[in-house]
Amino acid sequence: MKTMLFFDVDGTLFDNKNLKVWESTTKAIKALAQNKDYILGLATGRSYSQLNAITELLPYFSYKVLINGATVYHNEEFLFGKSMNKEDTEQIFKYAQTRGFGVAYIGAKEFAISDLTDASTASLRDYDLRIPKIDPFYHHYNDIYQMWVFCPRKEYLTFKEKFSHLTVYPWTTDGVDLTSKEVNKGVAISNIRQLEQVDKLISFGDGANDLEMLQGSDISVCMGNSQYDFLKKAATYVTARIDEDGLSKAIYHLGLLK
Repeated sequence: MKTMLFFDVDGTLFDNKNLKVWESTTKAIKALAQNKDYILGLATGRSYSQLNAITELLPYFSYKVLINGATVYHNEEFLFGKSMNKEDTEQIFKYAQTRGFGVAYIGAKEFAISDLTDASTASLRDYDLRIPKIDPFYHHYNDIYQMWVFCPRKEYLTFKEKFSHLTVYPWTTDGVDLTSKEVNKGVAISNIRQLEQVDKLISFGDGANDLEMLQGSDISVCMGNSQYDFLKKAATYVTARIDEDGLSKAIYHLGLLK
């Protein structure tokens, strides 16, 4: 029986507080990859150029659902993607400017920020990301798959209301992500499942952007460090925190490794 396993990155594989991948996580992923009945995939809000935090683990994942489902890769091959409307990216940029917020433009292979502020510097540090090129007009001449606004988390509802025609997710710390309305991890993974004709889908996550992925899985695991009660209620199983070996404990609890 073929089983597909999809893992979120931040808060699931990568501990943002301690800026590390725990040894128990690394061992579990390597062991899972040895089983020919398992297909491993990533499902993250990060883009291809933002995966440095889990470099050691990347070879073990056949599929990469990136930018919250806006781009999908099989190994190194680009399968499909959905970029944002340029009018939307311009409106988000201008609105963020009026509120005094910087933005990041997420492309398929690279990203840029509008300016370097205390907020953007702190957010990049929290996710172990390098400082990219600084260009407020990057969206004018590049395809943008997601915009990241560096703002207090309380602003999430404001952006969700103003840009109701888009998909809007809050970050665990500060900031919001915006993509095209039809983009989310669940939709992308569903398309992959049809391609692979797998018998079972199991997913692991902790963030608001993991909801559709967990809901569309046969078995879903929410990390104990999740800040979202609705995600824990949607999951089949809630495991321990990431810094308590929560991911490996869930993998063994489900009998995926013995």
